[in-house]
Amino acid sequence: MSKIWGRRPSPSLVISLLALFVALGGSAYAASKIGSKDIKKNAITAAKIKKNAVTTAKIKNNAVTGAKVKESSLGPVPSADSASTAASAQNFSRFSATGLKKLSIGQTTTLLTIGPFTLTAKCADKGGGLISAKAYLTTTQVGSSMYSSGGDNYYEANFNPGTEAQVGDETYNNNPSIGWEDTTGYYTGFRAASGDGATLLEGEVVKGILVYGAQCVYWASVMNVG
Repeated sequence: MSKIWGRRPSPSLVISLLALFVALGGSAYAASKIGSKDIKKNAITAAKIKKNAVTTAKIKNNAVTGAKVKESSLGPVPSADSASTAASAQNFSRFSATGLKKLSIGQTTTLLTIGPFTLTAKCADKGGGLISAKAYLTTTQVGSSMYSSGGDNYYEANFNPGTEAQVGDETYNNNPSIGWEDTTGYYTGFRAASGDGATLLEGEVVKGILVYGAQCVYWASVMNVG
């Protein structure tokens, strides 16, 4: 019978085997027990992080702030495009126009109402076969102001409710034939400011006689720059 199993291991062999088992067991223990608290601050450098190892799922919500984002790498986002469109729409909403308004003698119509101001058109018989076309501005706010070339003017915040201010010259057919008020803007333009300064109007009212098949014709365009 062979005696190889009867030999006892040498002390050096026992020590070597014991060291191996401790090393293997220690590594497994370290892998399962070492946590973030056991890592020294600043010990893990950028060079030690594998490329693409940090994914979106690994980043805490709201952890990346604006200061850390490279703005030049960003394109327009949908909300910014919508904001731009909304701003344009808001600016356009400050503009008002009537289109063509036709009146007969004796008729009155409201052209526009913006804030406390109302713009009105009146077509009247001037007598002697002449037709008169006029436009007027009224306000519901005390301390308003208005200015109109060829019309009425209330410079000193004295344009108040109950006052009917004429906008531009009276237009009539003095030939008698068709006629238009000056359309260059000087005799058609007006400005108005509400008492609280919230409504600031710049615009014009153009008046015509016996055109487009009507006795009086108007169009108005106004911008609220307030």
